[in-house]
Amino acid sequence: MAALPKSLLVFLTFQAILLFASVLWSKNTTIFSTRPSSGKFQVNDRSEVTNTVHDGNLRTQEGLVTTRQGKCDLPVTNFVFIKVHKTASGSTFMLLARFGRNHDMTICYPARRSKARHKELSYPSGKLIRKDCNPAIGRNYTLLIHHSIMNKPAMDRIMEPGTKYIGIIRQPLNHFRSIFFWEQHILRHNKNPLATFLNMKENYTVRSKDPYSKHRNFQAHYLGFPTKLMASKNTSHLYEALRTVASWYSMVIITEYWEESLVLLKRKFCWTMYDILHSTKRLHALKTRKEHVTLTDKQKDTHRKMSNIDYMMYDYFNNTFWQRVTEEGPDFWEEVTYYKTLNREVNQHCTSVRGERVFPAGKWSQEFMINSTFCHELHGWGEGRWAVSCRDVVNKQNEEMKKKQAQVLNDSDT
Repeated sequence: MAALPKSLLVFLTFQAILLFASVLWSKNTTIFSTRPSSGKFQVNDRSEVTNTVHDGNLRTQEGLVTTRQGKCDLPVTNFVFIKVHKTASGSTFMLLARFGRNHDMTICYPARRSKARHKELSYPSGKLIRKDCNPAIGRNYTLLIHHSIMNKPAMDRIMEPGTKYIGIIRQPLNHFRSIFFWEQHILRHNKNPLATFLNMKENYTVRSKDPYSKHRNFQAHYLGFPTKLMASKNTSHLYEALRTVASWYSMVIITEYWEESLVLLKRKFCWTMYDILHSTKRLHALKTRKEHVTLTDKQKDTHRKMSNIDYMMYDYFNNTFWQRVTEEGPDFWEEVTYYKTLNREVNQHCTSVRGERVFPAGKWSQEFMINSTFCHELHGWGEGRWAVSCRDVVNKQNEEMKKKQAQVLNDSDT
């Protein structure tokens, strides 16, 4: 069994301290009455925030938040999210789309209806040019969140300079279990379809002509690992390529620590607690016992051989994630506890009351208000509706730009 990450051991050490602190804290706030539950998606100190905006679309307050590393001057409002199938990317997509809508970001919305319907942009080809997006008159794009194969040179050409890249990755065997049934594999009606499939691949070796598919190295392909190297036996070349790919990303979300990843994203991108609120509904849970069936060590080893780059990449990003968490210090876990509790309170309110409610400021959050509109969007909107709301922002920006251009022409004529 692999050793627990060092940061988890630190977390256990501080539990008694956090519990005592929460008792003291409860005397000053009415939000947190119970300990947070651990969600299925398990998945610096920000304080001294003022100038609260009381509406359902609260924006990040610029230049007002202090972190452990120093002051956050501006929130990051220019990013690409590589949306990988079956990694909690749908939940992440909606959270990021809400952020983009609330901050008037310019989304690269798919120009082709068939692509937009499937939340796709440059998937599966990886090719991307400006015409693949709905027009953005007179400006570059600042938001790209539809399914796309990582192609940094092409993306950099259409995005605003300084774009940050966010990835997401899931433990490869968990990903295999999920995507196998999602794509309605022909073996799904077998008694143990996963085992049957892996037994058929027992002597599988990666070949240069088919280095990836939805069942092998799919996440690595999505995140931009060079296809031509996937069949390589040269470990040093593989790790060199992996380090290059990793250097493109400011943040890689770990699906198994999804909420923890969001807190780290919040810190790194100078966002607020409001920005990372999410619905606690699971979009695509494993629904049948067949998906949870036990696999033998031999079958697991077969999958590891099939998706060797996925495993290599997951281990790399997972280790990097825990290193960054450790660097944040033990107060990171205090903020995670706060976040999970706050998010649960927000969801409970939206499920039962749905009216206006003000959540007071705390150590980790500025004051904000939610209302029935916020609740409807949180629980009622899907990925498509959120994407359209971002597209509407761009349409409004285009209309404003046309008016400015017309005014310039009128002024030049007079």
